[in-house]
Amino acid sequence: MTIARDEDRESGCFLATYRPLVRSAKGRQAIRQYALPPFIDGSCRREPDFEASFPSMTATCRGGNFAPRLQVGDRVAYLTVRGRYLGDSESGWRLVAVLRVVHRFASHAEAAVWYGERGQPLPNNCFVDGNLPKPLELTNGDPPNEVKKHMMGEHDPVRVIRLWDATYRKRIARWPVFLATEVEFMELNHPPQLTERQMRRIFARIPSTLNPPMIPCQQLEDVVRLATGG
Repeated sequence: MTIARDEDRESGCFLATYRPLVRSAKGRQAIRQYALPPFIDGSCRREPDFEASFPSMTATCRGGNFAPRLQVGDRVAYLTVRGRYLGDSESGWRLVAVLRVVHRFASHAEAAVWYGERGQPLPNNCFVDGNLPKPLELTNGDPPNEVKKHMMGEHDPVRVIRLWDATYRKRIARWPVFLATEVEFMELNHPPQLTERQMRRIFARIPSTLNPPMIPCQQLEDVVRLATGG
């Protein structure tokens, strides 16, 4: 069952960042060894899961700060965190995807039924029985700090993933919303760069994306236009 969208506001546009697999040395090793797209998310539960048939967003990483705020029709521009990627001469952001929310589910179990009815594999960030997290060798090797504190210098990859996944499950238990999206734009291998000059030209500053802000939709279009040269 899909939750009805909040009628108190019209569909909005948002700007979010994430840490791609290519950002870390262990992530780059995984890319080489397993032929993974460089700009998928680097965690054991891909968030968002760009590779799903309908890319999915959940409260896995940001808890209540993002996914629970979104409604059907909302659009999200996903940028990498600032950095130098693929030999960039200057630090900047890569525009990886623009996603539009098409279904909002009350739970991951409801979402799993919906994907199953369409004969589609479950997204990696769908927390249901049998849908396992990625093994450590397919991640950026950098679990959250609360996991590192529990490890006490231990490096058992199975235990790392178990603790990493448990951290995410706590958030999902509190914020179980699941969002399925359609792709307006996506490039997981060579996404276009946005420079600091371009970002300031669009936003007049460098926007904070820790709690992803709603932005005027014209700014989202400007991000796409400047990044892609359109």
